[in-house]
Amino acid sequence: MSIRTLALLPLLSSTLSLLAPLAAQTVVFQSDFDGALPSAVAPGAATLEGVQGYAGLGPAGDQFGGTFLRSPTGNPVTIQLNGLPPHNAIRLDFLFAAIDSLDGTGSYPSGDFFAIRIDGNVFFRESFANATSAQVQSYVSPPGVELARRVDLGFSGPGGFYTDSAYWLGGDPRFFAIGHSASSLTIEMRIEGPGIQSLSDESWALDNLTISTLTGVAQGSVTVYGASCGPLLSAIGAPSIGQGLTVYLDALPAGTLVPGLAIGLSDTTFGGLPLPLSLASLGAPGCWLHNDTAVQVAAAMQSFGTTAQTFIPLPSDPQVIGFVFFLQGWGFAPGFNAFGIATSNGLRVQVGQ
Repeated sequence: MSIRTLALLPLLSSTLSLLAPLAAQTVVFQSDFDGALPSAVAPGAATLEGVQGYAGLGPAGDQFGGTFLRSPTGNPVTIQLNGLPPHNAIRLDFLFAAIDSLDGTGSYPSGDFFAIRIDGNVFFRESFANATSAQVQSYVSPPGVELARRVDLGFSGPGGFYTDSAYWLGGDPRFFAIGHSASSLTIEMRIEGPGIQSLSDESWALDNLTISTLTGVAQGSVTVYGASCGPLLSAIGAPSIGQGLTVYLDALPAGTLVPGLAIGLSDTTFGGLPLPLSLASLGAPGCWLHNDTAVQVAAAMQSFGTTAQTFIPLPSDPQVIGFVFFLQGWGFAPGFNAFGIATSNGLRVQVGQ
């Protein structure tokens, strides 16, 4: 079943001036692992080693270099921070090296999962695979995050069957704003799973780790508002950066020919007129206009009889946290009223962390 996609990224990029203020950010930990190991880090069996072929990989100003903290699989690396300033989220920015014979999710011979626990709770757990393309790697990187994949970066030796991979995991939207408000923070990183092997066979490394606290991070929400003259608009999913919403329009009148979605930036005014705006004068008593349709009047939805749906992706840019837009469904339904239009309730969507 196909779902039409609404390309909101150009909209959001062009309306940054309308966004809520960005969250305030305070760096509370930073290390490039090129000197003495910070006291906040409990490395277990991990040690500082030269980055070899990883040198220079990474975005401008945030590249592998010098030494990184290299760990055997199965070994926890723990960062403990105390006395944090008031905040309601944290951000993690770091480079991740997947070294040598990590086996992914599957059976060659077993699984290797990079897990991050925050205050004891699993936040991230994805498998990484370094051998052939036939191996299953659960982690699918957003654009710009994968720096190298299955190449010899100095740890497997020339001609080795297993190779190395590099990622800027700090560029993954999952790490942009993680809900957290306690004055202390414990982060544990390790590769776990039944495929744990020795350092000479497989390992991982961490470089350029920055931990920041954030204040004023807006939480994502979808709020129903306004009256309907029949159709009901709802949404499931996460209104968060890098994610999206599946929007459902139910209870359309029988015989509806074209369902659509009105996307707006305001629920208070439309062309100088106050909202909601009654459509009774147009021949649609009980129907209302609930947003200004500033983005689109008739975004297409996939129709399935008396229901319709579509998917709205949200950009990965942290600048859109707090952005608010409005949705209303409608259907062209000849005979339903003199105007031939049925309108739904509205949805107020706020993009969250």
